[in-house]
Amino acid sequence: MHASVLKYFIEVAACGSVRKASERLYVASSAVNRQIHKLEDELGVELFDRMPNGLRLNPAGERLLKHAQETLHQFQVMRTELDALKGERTGHIKLAAMDSFFEELLPSAVEEFQQLFPAVTYTITSTQPMEVAQMVMTGQADVGMTFLGRLPGGVRAMTVAHLPIGIVMPPGHPLASFDSVPLKECAKYAFLRSSSHPVISAASSPEFATFWDDMEPAATCNSTPLLKRLIMGGKGISCFSKIAFIEELKRGELLWRPFELEAINGLKVGIVVPTQRVLPHVTQNFVGRMARRLTQLEAIAATL
Repeated sequence: MHASVLKYFIEVAACGSVRKASERLYVASSAVNRQIHKLEDELGVELFDRMPNGLRLNPAGERLLKHAQETLHQFQVMRTELDALKGERTGHIKLAAMDSFFEELLPSAVEEFQQLFPAVTYTITSTQPMEVAQMVMTGQADVGMTFLGRLPGGVRAMTVAHLPIGIVMPPGHPLASFDSVPLKECAKYAFLRSSSHPVISAASSPEFATFWDDMEPAATCNSTPLLKRLIMGGKGISCFSKIAFIEELKRGELLWRPFELEAINGLKVGIVVPTQRVLPHVTQNFVGRMARRLTQLEAIAATL
């Protein structure tokens, strides 16, 4: 679609890199690169100067960028007007998610959705992982994003990704030498705990629940950004999925190691929705976009 090609072009121009643009778009680099070359072939002119450190718009690219931004804006206005006739671009999305999703994945998804559906409103709640499914079941949320354990009746997982919890640490930490970290080794170092409650149930892993309850943390804090800063400052290690640390792991500012626990390493995250309620069209659209982003995130995390 013409709008998609222009969107790819705008993102590459903003990032100065096909790879970075593909990560923000949650599209394969090869697909983005192919569309850029196709656009240049169609116009008969190169749009970027290929520099050693990335891509830079040339005068032709700058002219196209202005046109692309204006065109996409008018396209979205038109879509809003058309879909408003069908009642498909308005509504309210109620979402509950564990804190890790609030670092990058969820904010970028909502920003994109707001551009496409400017009339939609949101209630977005950050809560403990084990509370998310309950909120969906009771109707406090229509969509949930959390670790998947035994789900209550009336709730199902729509999308599943293998993104287990592990130990996050600064480079050079002694635990970095382990391929997988035993709980007894974690107990030797200052631990930064994200909550007084275990992030997974005791039924899923009694050993981990005991470790969580018995530890004497250096700090307990439910703010992922603050914990991230403390870890990077060498104040302790912590327990997280890679979800909240993708950029830091890419840059080598932090390291992640799995636990030496089969039950933990098989842990998955997912998008949960109710089975007894039909979600509004706009919410279904949002869930579909989030599902694609989560699948892309899983693929990126597997390389880190």
